[in-house]
Amino acid sequence: MKKNNLFFAGNIPVDLLAIIIGILFLIHSNASWKVLYILTVVFFFYTPAAMIINLLHHDKQKTKLDTFLIIFDFLFAIYILSVPAKFMSFVYVFVGWWIVAHGLISFINFYVCLQDRLKGAPQKLFNGIFSILLGTFLIWSPNMGSKSWLLAAAAGVYFCFYGGISLLTHLNLAKKEYGRKHTAVTVSLPVILNAFLPLRAYVSIHHLLQDSNGLPLKAEEPHDLEVYLYLNGHGPESFGHLDIAYKGTIYSYGCHDPQNRKLMGTLGDGVLIQSDQRKFLQNALDGEKKIVVGYGIRLNDTDRQKLEKRIAEMMARTVPWKCLAEIAEEKHEDDSQIHDYASRVYKHTHAKMFKFSQGKFRTYFVGSTNCVLLADELIRNPDLRLIDLNGFVTPGAYLSFLNTQYIAKGTAVISRSVYQFGIRNLPDSVS
Repeated sequence: MKKNNLFFAGNIPVDLLAIIIGILFLIHSNASWKVLYILTVVFFFYTPAAMIINLLHHDKQKTKLDTFLIIFDFLFAIYILSVPAKFMSFVYVFVGWWIVAHGLISFINFYVCLQDRLKGAPQKLFNGIFSILLGTFLIWSPNMGSKSWLLAAAAGVYFCFYGGISLLTHLNLAKKEYGRKHTAVTVSLPVILNAFLPLRAYVSIHHLLQDSNGLPLKAEEPHDLEVYLYLNGHGPESFGHLDIAYKGTIYSYGCHDPQNRKLMGTLGDGVLIQSDQRKFLQNALDGEKKIVVGYGIRLNDTDRQKLEKRIAEMMARTVPWKCLAEIAEEKHEDDSQIHDYASRVYKHTHAKMFKFSQGKFRTYFVGSTNCVLLADELIRNPDLRLIDLNGFVTPGAYLSFLNTQYIAKGTAVISRSVYQFGIRNLPDSVS
């Protein structure tokens, strides 16, 4: 069986299972919670066991992260197995706090809309108030029957919708194998799952690169646009970062002004970095010690024209900005004690940097106007479209989306390359 057929054969049953679980939640919630309980126990026993087997098979030393995940998963599985009555209480509290967190994000998005004079502020405010009230109800209300019904209905609708859209996507991709046109539409997983995908990818890819002894993982193929995901194994960077490159230029967006950011760097002035592609990637590998995963995307003439127009319109809303290292350079001052990210990039690449003078992306917020949203708005076309049910797209959601399109073949995502300092460096084809 071909690789593509294996991909479809592996994913379509999962889509059907999601639909079946959704229907069960809607028509027989008690049975659904029992199924979810069993799947949760199996998952938290299987995951650490698989990690241990993988470490032994590859003769690797455990990292602190490996040890923590193995111990946590085993202990949690033993706990819910020994006290099954506590499982539903855990579900209510977990989902409740997740909804409260979503409400707080909505309030911050409301602030961003007001700050940058964007549309949708009343909706963000309503979402925030509703989410806080619903989350508080799930956490503190003693009415177990109402909470069970509410969660079952929400879960049923979500699983049916997610499974249905995902099934249509994989069937469309299968049709593409026989020369029929399709549109790549994918529904992302919940934020809490997507957020940790880059960390999981970092661990897996790091082991893969170590085992490959530096051999190329995928031959380069001609493409028009590159999407780069940067992976790290610790700190906030473990959630990933995403940039795009077009015609030898990287466009990187983030909260890079250390003098104008709040909430541990998740909110502040948005800074756009425009850099030579090769210099920027080399700094990510050599200076930042990151793993870089690049996806090559094929564009037709119409897509290229749209992309160039969007880039021009974006740049028209920016004004030049100088980082601390550039200011020190102009004043002929010592910059050895300047270590913020924008300054590190400037020292290695002499990149141009900008801030937005108006509109969207003037304010960066990790929960909405982030690096992924900017890249997605620039490159989105009928052949590449990610539907997100959470209101924003995380680097993990885009990583999963691009990887699905690449594996399926016959899509706009035609190549995937992985680079890491000292193991696999940039090829000469990267301009």
